[in-house]
Formats: sequence, C-alpha cells, structure tokens
Amino acid sequence: MSFSKSSIFKKCSAFLFVFIFALTAVLPAISVSAITDKSGRVEYNYSRQCFYSKPYIFEIGWNISDKTAESLGSKKVTLLDKTSMTVWYEDGLQKNMSDKNVTAALADILNRIKAEDNKLSRPVVLEIKNTGNASPETLVKRYYKNDDIAYYGAVLPFADSKTQSEYLKKSYDDSDAAFFSVSLIVLDNVGLAKRYLDKAYADDDIALFSICFNSVKDSSAVEAGALVNTYAEKAYADGRVAFFAVLVNEMDEDAVKAWYDKASKDRKMSFKAICGCDDDDFDCWDFDDWDFWSDWDENFSDSTTVKEYSKYGVTYKDGHYYYNNEPVRYFLDLQRSDSSAIIATVETNPKGKADIKIARDKNGNITGAEKLTSKEIEKYFGN
Repeated sequence: MSFSKSSIFKKCSAFLFVFIFALTAVLPAISVSAITDKSGRVEYNYSRQCFYSKPYIFEIGWNISDKTAESLGSKKVTLLDKTSMTVWYEDGLQKNMSDKNVTAALADILNRIKAEDNKLSRPVVLEIKNTGNASPETLVKRYYKNDDIAYYGAVLPFADSKTQSEYLKKSYDDSDAAFFSVSLIVLDNVGLAKRYLDKAYADDDIALFSICFNSVKDSSAVEAGALVNTYAEKAYADGRVAFFAVLVNEMDEDAVKAWYDKASKDRKMSFKAICGCDDDDFDCWDFDDWDFWSDWDENFSDSTTVKEYSKYGVTYKDGHYYYNNEPVRYFLDLQRSDSSAIIATVETNPKGKADIKIARDKNGNITGAEKLTSKEIEKYFGN
C-alpha cells in the first residue's frame, strides 16, 4: 500500500488528532512588548513586574521609551553604591513618591534588581500598594485565595519555608499550573522538583509534569538528561503519547532516530509520528516499512479503547467507526488528563450517517455514546 504525501496527510489529519494543550507557565506577573520602527526593527523592549519590600508592593515597568517618559513624573533614587537612578511614575503617585518610606522601599527593590540584572533600565512605577502590617505569610494566603498571581509571586519569596512548601503543595493539589510554577521557582530545589515530577507522572498531569521537568532542566542539565531517558521509557511502555512528546523535544537527533526505529518496529503509529519528522517534511514518515493502514486498523480494532467503545454500541472496522452498525459521519472522543491537556480522537466519514461523541465522567471513564449537537459539529469539524 502506498500514498502520496498529500493523501497521507489528509488521512492522518482526518483520522486521528492528538491535541496537547500543555501549559507553558509564563508568570502573569510579567508582561513584555516591543516597539518597532517602520522597517520592523525593535527600538525598545518594555516589561513589567511586581516586587515586594515590606510593607509595599510596587508594580514596575522597565525600558520605557523617551516618548513615554515625557508624559510621566520622575524622581532620582539613591542606591547602595551611592549612584542614583531616575525613576518615572504614573499620574497619581506623586504623593507616594515623596514619602521617604516609599522611596526607601523602592531603593531596596532597585538594589536587588541591579545586583541580579544590569540590563534593566529606565524604570517606571505603575502602582504602589501598602500592605500595612500584614505578614508575608498572610499576604500569600490572601493573594492565592484572590487568584492574584502578580502579588503572590512578589510576596512568596519573603514568606517562611513552611508557607512556601504549603502553597507549592496546595497549587499542585488544585492543578493550578501558574501558581505551582511560581512556587516551584521560588523554592528552587531540584530534589523537590524531581519528587513532584514523579507525582505528576503518576497523577497523569501533563501540564505540571512539564513545569517540573523545566524546573529540573533549568537547575541541572545532567539531572534532566537522565530523566529524559527514564521517563521516555516509562511513557513509551505506558502508552502515554503526550508525556513522550514533551520528552522527545529534549532529545538529540540520534536519540529521536533510535526511538523512531523502535516505534516503527513495534508498530506504534503515534510514537513513530512524534519522532518521525517536522511539520513540513513528510518523507521521514516511512510508511513503506509495513502495510501501514492495514496493520493500524487491525491493531486499533483490537485495542482496549475500542473494546470499551463496543460496550456502548460503537465499533471500528475498515478504517471507520460504526454506531449500532450504522456508519458514523462525525466521531469525537475528548480525553482530558487534566484541565490543561486534551487528547482528542476525531474522524470524519462523508458516507456516514450518525454523528456521535464518547461521553466520559470527570475521571475519564467512558459512560456512553451521545449524539453530537450542531454547535459541537461546527466547533470541532467546521465545514
């Protein structure tokens, strides 16, 4: 059996989609933009972030343009090394910026930032919040409850270790990837990240797994390299395509080729596809090493998933689904491993008549087959 590149792509895309909405946690406390000239050249970059120096939280922007600076108030702040830095501020903050306590706290923040990153310049104060006598531990609890990650990220480094660990666990248990990512960064502990990596894999949470892996990778390339091999083996053996995809992205070319050969030999289409090629090069999808679709149909028909489907009248034969022996036109099965990861099996068959979806409970267990609504058809299949 052989296919042209275009027909291969059409059948692949029509038959099985794997959507991995894995969250790459970018701290909401930070935003970045670029201003360009007419030629598209970047003139300056602008970023903003929240910082804490008891009892104040400052929202500070950096690298503002000359034009922006012209419309703002400004003040020189003296730093520890006796140098001064001009700080601009938004309208309405003039009274705050005249307060010695406020400027002392701001100087403390600027000293810390200068020690860590000399690339930041031309700061502008956008907001000043006085937290009063509240302790960092109280503020962490408050901002987590209020879903205010900007303030949470600013205060958490100043809370005690017990509170930091408590909210790392809480954000994990709540499957809140953004808060979990901030908490993990603050603790900066490779051993802890590895423990949560194991837990995220066991709990089938691809988003938190990715965050933990990135934390280990940022801290120790050696540790990360060993974990890639370990978890790739586990994910492959367990049939976890989404986890395997995260790990393949960290492999060198030789390792990916070895996995491609193994998946080809084992006739695991999804794993082979992940290792096989980039989006624009279908030549590396070596379909001629076996009677690809015949073997796929045979193996898929005998799979655990299809056997589960059959309990509810859904069968699979000759490359298509049937519902109560009637060919299916639109078929959908959304499997959510957590709030940020979805694996979707989709099929369209112009000759079909029934439009169905697989119903699952919150734990992912199949509970039946239901008719797709017209809105769902439009949403998932379009024209």
